[in-house]
Amino acid sequence: MTRASDLVSAAGIDPRQGAAEAAALMVRRLPLRINGRPQATPEEAVENGWCSGLGGFTDVIAAVTTSPCRWGTAFGGRWPWFEVGGHVVAPGIPVRLAAGTEDAGPDGVYSVDRGRVYREAAGRREVVLHTEESNSSNEPDFSLLWFSETARFLVRGAVLEIEDLFSKTLCSVTKRQLEHLLVRAGRVNEDVIEGLSFEGDARPTVVEVSRSLGFSKTPWREPVAFLESRIDVEEVNARGDRIFFKDVRSESVEFLVTNQDTGWTLERMKGHFPLEVLRLHKEGESLVLRATLAPEPDIFSPGLRGRVVFDLNADLGALLAPSGRYQKS
Repeated sequence: MTRASDLVSAAGIDPRQGAAEAAALMVRRLPLRINGRPQATPEEAVENGWCSGLGGFTDVIAAVTTSPCRWGTAFGGRWPWFEVGGHVVAPGIPVRLAAGTEDAGPDGVYSVDRGRVYREAAGRREVVLHTEESNSSNEPDFSLLWFSETARFLVRGAVLEIEDLFSKTLCSVTKRQLEHLLVRAGRVNEDVIEGLSFEGDARPTVVEVSRSLGFSKTPWREPVAFLESRIDVEEVNARGDRIFFKDVRSESVEFLVTNQDTGWTLERMKGHFPLEVLRLHKEGESLVLRATLAPEPDIFSPGLRGRVVFDLNADLGALLAPSGRYQKS
């Protein structure tokens, strides 16, 4: 066997895969740690289950593909990428991409066009990699990146960003939580999180979903419309800067309303409600709904994030549905 097939096999990947596909699967398998403990060889990186620095990941992909490295920009800094058999592959990009095609990764849908790699996730489409030659000396804007079967995880300081096709979550993260999420669950050598700083005040968990506004004529600027579109609503009344909401379980909630040019914010003042703050605003051609969760329960509780994402998407979908419950008088 060749060195490339040995590396791929050691990572648990079928060595019969093509070079571009094998490199993309390596990206999915190996977390990327910026400024981590140096690793001598790609073999050591695979054995440890993670890559140290962009140079380390570049060496892994070069060994798997035997292709030369090029440099563009991504994640706020200079970023390596490879052209392998007509496909673009790169650290942080969990798919192989050919011009004019789309490929679904665990965290979203990717495509490449005119030197730009696009990623559609959390309801929006954005450029994640510019392949034009870059002389930037900027470091990437994160310290740790990895993929699960259904999401991308980024650590910036003591904040964890979890992003998938339907949502984005920002929450505080501790060393103990990373040990559970990555070291034990992912069976990765614990050195991957050594030296990370978790200083700073704990921040509330924010979950974001987004949908294209399109040609919808829904009165989304009116928070009453949003609350009345919920499936559990019984009664909604607005009085000045307050909205009073009662659900089908007779739970009563009082919200403080703040209106902005681009949308509105609801802050829970009294009553039981699973969310502390709701904000709906327009970004470009999309409506973005952000929810701040109460401190308990823990967002890492099994299934909780998925339930919150499902409910927020349902709420936003009901608001934008042509046949929604709300009728403007």
